[in-house]
Amino acid sequence: MPEYKIEKKKIIFSADLNPNIDFFSKQYDLLKKYIRDFPNWELSGLIFTIQDRENHCSSTITDKKIIFEIEDANNKIDFTKTRINNILKEYNEMFPIENINRAGIRFFIFVPMYEIKKEELADIIQSKLYVNNKELHDIFSEKLYDLAYIRDYTKDDFLYHFKCGPMPTEQIPAWVNFGQNRHKFKTTADFKDYLDSFPKISIFIDIDCYKNNITFSDFDKFLSKSFENSLKTATKIKDYILGV
Repeated sequence: MPEYKIEKKKIIFSADLNPNIDFFSKQYDLLKKYIRDFPNWELSGLIFTIQDRENHCSSTITDKKIIFEIEDANNKIDFTKTRINNILKEYNEMFPIENINRAGIRFFIFVPMYEIKKEELADIIQSKLYVNNKELHDIFSEKLYDLAYIRDYTKDDFLYHFKCGPMPTEQIPAWVNFGQNRHKFKTTADFKDYLDSFPKISIFIDIDCYKNNITFSDFDKFLSKSFENSLKTATKIKDYILGV
Protein backbone atom coordinates (compact mmCIF):
# COMPACT_ATOMS: atom_id res chain seq x y z
CA MET A 1 0.00 0.00 0.00
CA PRO A 2 1.43 3.44 -0.90
CA GLU A 3 2.41 5.64 2.02
CA TYR A 4 0.50 8.84 2.71
CA LYS A 5 2.26 11.77 4.29
CA ILE A 6 0.23 14.78 3.12
CA GLU A 7 -3.42 15.59 2.74
CA LYS A 8 -5.35 14.45 -0.32
CA LYS A 9 -7.34 16.76 -2.58
CA LYS A 10 -9.96 16.20 -5.25
CA ILE A 11 -11.29 19.24 -7.17
CA ILE A 12 -14.45 19.67 -9.24
CA PHE A 13 -15.29 22.70 -11.36
CA SER A 14 -18.69 23.24 -12.95
CA ALA A 15 -20.17 25.97 -15.15
CA ASP A 16 -23.83 26.29 -16.15
CA LEU A 17 -24.23 28.01 -19.50
CA ASN A 18 -27.06 29.17 -21.71
CA PRO A 19 -27.86 26.48 -24.33
CA ASN A 20 -26.31 27.04 -27.74
CA ILE A 21 -27.96 25.28 -30.68
CA ASP A 22 -24.77 25.46 -32.74
CA PHE A 23 -23.13 23.05 -30.30
CA PHE A 24 -24.96 20.09 -31.87
CA SER A 25 -23.51 20.67 -35.34
CA LYS A 26 -20.01 21.66 -34.22
CA GLN A 27 -19.25 19.50 -31.19
CA TYR A 28 -16.79 17.35 -33.15
CA ASP A 29 -14.80 20.45 -34.09
CA LEU A 30 -14.67 21.40 -30.42
CA LEU A 31 -13.61 17.89 -29.48
CA LYS A 32 -10.68 18.10 -31.92
CA LYS A 33 -9.45 21.19 -30.08
CA TYR A 34 -9.54 19.49 -26.72
CA ILE A 35 -7.77 16.25 -27.59
CA ARG A 36 -4.44 18.07 -27.70
CA ASP A 37 -4.54 18.14 -23.89
CA PHE A 38 -6.99 15.26 -23.36
CA PRO A 39 -5.90 12.38 -25.61
CA ASN A 40 -8.59 9.96 -24.39
CA TRP A 41 -12.24 10.65 -25.03
CA GLU A 42 -15.74 9.14 -24.99
CA LEU A 43 -18.89 10.21 -26.80
CA SER A 44 -22.36 9.34 -25.50
CA GLY A 45 -25.18 10.87 -27.51
CA LEU A 46 -24.73 14.64 -27.35
CA ILE A 47 -22.34 14.54 -24.39
CA PHE A 48 -18.61 13.99 -24.65
CA THR A 49 -16.01 13.35 -21.97
CA ILE A 50 -12.33 14.13 -22.52
CA GLN A 51 -9.67 12.45 -20.38
CA ASP A 52 -6.04 12.95 -19.43
CA ARG A 53 -5.08 9.75 -17.64
CA GLU A 54 -1.50 10.91 -17.12
CA ASN A 55 -2.75 13.72 -14.85
CA HIS A 56 -5.88 11.94 -13.55
CA CYS A 57 -8.37 14.50 -14.84
CA SER A 58 -11.34 14.68 -17.18
CA SER A 59 -13.98 17.08 -18.43
CA THR A 60 -17.59 16.43 -19.46
CA ILE A 61 -19.08 18.93 -21.89
CA THR A 62 -22.61 19.52 -23.18
CA ASP A 63 -24.39 22.40 -24.89
CA LYS A 64 -25.15 23.98 -21.50
CA LYS A 65 -22.73 22.59 -18.92
CA ILE A 66 -19.00 22.08 -18.44
CA ILE A 67 -17.60 19.92 -15.63
CA PHE A 68 -13.92 19.38 -14.89
CA GLU A 69 -12.65 16.90 -12.29
CA ILE A 70 -9.16 16.08 -11.11
CA GLU A 71 -8.00 13.44 -8.65
CA ASP A 72 -4.86 13.56 -6.52
CA ALA A 73 -4.69 17.33 -7.01
CA ASN A 74 -2.55 18.21 -4.01
CA ASN A 75 0.38 19.52 -6.06
CA LYS A 76 -1.63 20.50 -9.13
CA ILE A 77 -3.42 23.69 -8.12
CA ASP A 78 -1.89 25.90 -10.83
CA PHE A 79 -2.23 23.07 -13.36
CA THR A 80 -5.93 22.75 -12.47
CA LYS A 81 -6.60 26.46 -12.89
CA THR A 82 -4.82 26.47 -16.25
CA ARG A 83 -6.80 23.48 -17.51
CA ILE A 84 -10.12 25.03 -16.45
CA ASN A 85 -9.22 28.34 -18.10
CA ASN A 86 -8.19 26.62 -21.33
CA ILE A 87 -11.39 24.56 -21.48
CA LEU A 88 -13.57 27.66 -21.07
CA LYS A 89 -11.45 29.72 -23.47
CA GLU A 90 -11.66 27.17 -26.29
CA TYR A 91 -15.39 26.68 -25.73
CA ASN A 92 -15.87 30.44 -25.87
CA GLU A 93 -13.91 30.74 -29.11
CA MET A 94 -16.38 28.45 -30.83
CA PHE A 95 -19.54 29.25 -28.85
CA PRO A 96 -19.24 32.79 -27.42
CA ILE A 97 -20.16 32.97 -23.74
CA GLU A 98 -21.65 36.22 -22.54
CA ASN A 99 -22.79 35.04 -19.15
CA ILE A 100 -22.15 32.02 -16.91
CA ASN A 101 -25.33 31.28 -14.96
CA ARG A 102 -23.45 29.53 -12.17
CA ALA A 103 -19.77 28.73 -11.71
CA GLY A 104 -18.43 26.72 -8.81
CA ILE A 105 -15.24 25.20 -7.44
CA ARG A 106 -15.56 22.31 -5.01
CA PHE A 107 -12.69 20.95 -2.93
CA PHE A 108 -12.69 17.56 -1.21
CA ILE A 109 -9.80 17.59 1.26
CA PHE A 110 -8.66 14.71 3.46
CA VAL A 111 -6.31 15.70 6.28
CA PRO A 112 -4.61 12.51 7.55
CA MET A 113 -4.78 11.76 11.27
CA TYR A 114 -2.69 9.14 13.04
CA GLU A 115 -3.19 7.04 16.17
CA ILE A 116 -6.72 8.29 16.75
CA LYS A 117 -10.14 6.68 16.66
CA LYS A 118 -13.10 8.14 14.77
CA GLU A 119 -14.97 8.76 18.03
CA GLU A 120 -12.02 10.69 19.45
CA LEU A 121 -11.74 12.82 16.33
CA ALA A 122 -15.50 13.47 16.43
CA ASP A 123 -15.12 14.74 20.01
CA ILE A 124 -12.33 17.09 18.96
CA ILE A 125 -14.31 18.49 16.02
CA GLN A 126 -17.40 18.89 18.20
CA SER A 127 -15.45 20.79 20.85
CA LYS A 128 -14.16 23.18 18.17
CA LEU A 129 -17.16 23.68 15.90
CA TYR A 130 -20.19 23.26 18.18
CA VAL A 131 -21.42 25.07 21.24
CA ASN A 132 -20.55 22.94 24.29
CA ASN A 133 -24.05 22.72 25.75
CA LYS A 134 -24.51 19.87 28.25
CA GLU A 135 -28.32 20.01 28.10
CA LEU A 136 -28.27 19.67 24.31
CA HIS A 137 -25.65 16.93 24.51
CA ASP A 138 -27.77 14.93 26.95
CA ILE A 139 -30.79 15.08 24.64
CA PHE A 140 -29.00 13.06 21.99
CA SER A 141 -26.65 10.58 23.62
CA GLU A 142 -24.11 9.82 26.29
CA LYS A 143 -21.38 9.12 23.78
CA LEU A 144 -20.71 10.73 20.38
CA TYR A 145 -19.31 8.46 17.69
CA ASP A 146 -19.76 10.55 14.54
CA LEU A 147 -20.88 13.96 13.30
CA ALA A 148 -20.98 16.21 10.24
CA TYR A 149 -20.70 19.97 10.55
CA ILE A 150 -22.57 21.77 7.75
CA ARG A 151 -22.66 25.49 7.13
CA ASP A 152 -24.05 27.55 4.22
CA TYR A 153 -22.83 31.12 4.13
CA THR A 154 -21.78 34.08 2.00
CA LYS A 155 -18.49 35.97 2.08
CA ASP A 156 -16.91 38.50 -0.30
CA ASP A 157 -19.73 38.10 -2.84
CA PHE A 158 -19.23 34.30 -2.98
CA LEU A 159 -21.61 31.64 -1.73
CA TYR A 160 -20.32 28.62 0.16
CA HIS A 161 -21.57 25.19 1.14
CA PHE A 162 -19.21 23.77 3.77
CA LYS A 163 -19.01 20.33 5.40
CA CYS A 164 -16.53 18.94 7.89
CA GLY A 165 -16.22 15.79 9.98
CA PRO A 166 -14.18 12.69 10.77
CA MET A 167 -13.74 10.39 7.77
CA PRO A 168 -12.64 6.75 8.02
CA THR A 169 -11.63 5.21 4.71
CA GLU A 170 -14.64 2.91 4.52
CA GLN A 171 -17.04 5.90 4.60
CA ILE A 172 -15.41 7.81 1.73
CA PRO A 173 -17.61 6.27 -1.03
CA ALA A 174 -20.72 7.57 0.74
CA TRP A 175 -19.44 11.15 0.47
CA VAL A 176 -17.24 11.17 -2.62
CA ASN A 177 -18.05 9.08 -5.66
CA PHE A 178 -14.77 7.59 -6.85
CA GLY A 179 -16.48 4.74 -8.67
CA GLN A 180 -16.90 6.78 -11.84
CA ASN A 181 -13.30 7.94 -11.89
CA ARG A 182 -11.47 4.81 -13.05
CA HIS A 183 -11.27 6.30 -16.52
CA LYS A 184 -8.86 8.92 -15.15
CA PHE A 185 -6.24 6.24 -14.50
CA LYS A 186 -4.23 4.22 -16.98
CA THR A 187 -4.83 0.87 -15.30
CA THR A 188 -7.07 -0.68 -12.68
CA ALA A 189 -3.98 -1.17 -10.50
CA ASP A 190 -3.21 2.58 -10.66
CA PHE A 191 -6.75 3.35 -9.53
CA LYS A 192 -6.55 0.84 -6.68
CA ASP A 193 -3.24 2.32 -5.52
CA TYR A 194 -4.88 5.74 -5.48
CA LEU A 195 -7.77 4.52 -3.33
CA ASP A 196 -5.38 2.68 -1.00
CA SER A 197 -3.35 5.85 -0.49
CA PHE A 198 -6.14 7.55 1.47
CA PRO A 199 -5.58 7.76 5.24
CA LYS A 200 -7.42 5.29 7.45
CA ILE A 201 -8.89 8.24 9.32
CA SER A 202 -8.89 11.90 8.32
CA ILE A 203 -10.50 15.26 8.87
CA PHE A 204 -12.77 15.62 5.85
CA ILE A 205 -13.33 19.13 4.48
CA ASP A 206 -15.81 19.63 1.65
CA ILE A 207 -16.03 23.24 0.52
CA ASP A 208 -18.11 24.33 -2.46
CA CYS A 209 -17.47 27.95 -3.49
CA TYR A 210 -19.75 29.34 -6.17
CA LYS A 211 -21.23 32.43 -7.73
CA ASN A 212 -24.26 33.11 -9.92
CA ASN A 213 -24.46 35.27 -13.05
CA ILE A 214 -20.84 35.89 -13.94
CA THR A 215 -19.88 37.68 -17.13
CA PHE A 216 -17.24 35.78 -19.11
CA SER A 217 -14.91 38.78 -18.83
CA ASP A 218 -14.97 38.34 -15.03
CA PHE A 219 -14.31 34.61 -15.10
CA ASP A 220 -10.54 34.83 -14.57
CA LYS A 221 -11.10 36.90 -11.44
CA PHE A 222 -13.73 34.44 -10.19
CA LEU A 223 -11.44 31.46 -10.73
CA SER A 224 -8.48 33.04 -8.98
CA LYS A 225 -10.47 34.27 -5.96
CA SER A 226 -12.52 31.09 -5.56
CA PHE A 227 -9.34 29.00 -5.35
CA GLU A 228 -7.67 31.46 -3.02
CA ASN A 229 -10.67 31.80 -0.69
CA SER A 230 -11.43 28.07 -0.57
CA LEU A 231 -7.89 26.97 0.15
CA LYS A 232 -7.45 29.70 2.75
CA THR A 233 -10.67 28.66 4.49
CA ALA A 234 -9.67 24.98 4.44
CA THR A 235 -6.23 25.76 5.92
CA LYS A 236 -7.67 27.97 8.64
CA ILE A 237 -10.32 25.45 9.71
CA LYS A 238 -7.77 22.63 9.70
CA ASP A 239 -5.34 24.63 11.85
CA TYR A 240 -8.15 25.66 14.17
CA ILE A 241 -9.31 22.09 14.73
CA LEU A 242 -5.78 20.83 15.27
CA GLY A 243 -4.88 23.77 17.54
CA VAL A 244 -2.00 24.89 15.31
